[in-house]
Amino acid sequence: MSSNDILTLSQSVLGADLSESECKALLDISKKRNLQKEDILFKEGDSDEQLYVVVSGKIDVIKNLGAKDETIMATLTAGSLAGELSFIDGEPHSMTLRSRKDSEVIILNRSDFEGLITTQPHAVYNVMRAIVRASHKLQRDLNTRFMEMNRFVTNQYM
Repeated sequence: MSSNDILTLSQSVLGADLSESECKALLDISKKRNLQKEDILFKEGDSDEQLYVVVSGKIDVIKNLGAKDETIMATLTAGSLAGELSFIDGEPHSMTLRSRKDSEVIILNRSDFEGLITTQPHAVYNVMRAIVRASHKLQRDLNTRFMEMNRFVTNQYM
């Protein structure tokens, strides 16, 4: 991986607390994947135990509502994390991720990451902390959306 990759990772949600050498250690066990417009990164219900860091492009987070009905819940951009909960708990993905335009992601496999526990424990701690921080932000955002929708619906019937 290049020095650009180290910089990209260090500027992402995942790498915010990592040193340059810790970013390099993560990149050494990571892969990159290029996505074309409309490519599926993963589908709802898939299990892959991988963490994704968006390097470039835009990736839609899609909730399937039926046979031909779906809604875009969010759009991920450079620096965003994806698949973090499945990475931690091994449960299937709850949404589908589809590239809105040509995109690139860094992929970290959980079993490779667990191998860093003995050699890079501080990096492992910081990655897990970053995942919790990202999940906490997502929860706050969803709570805010819920409150706004609740207020809107309540005001409609007053």
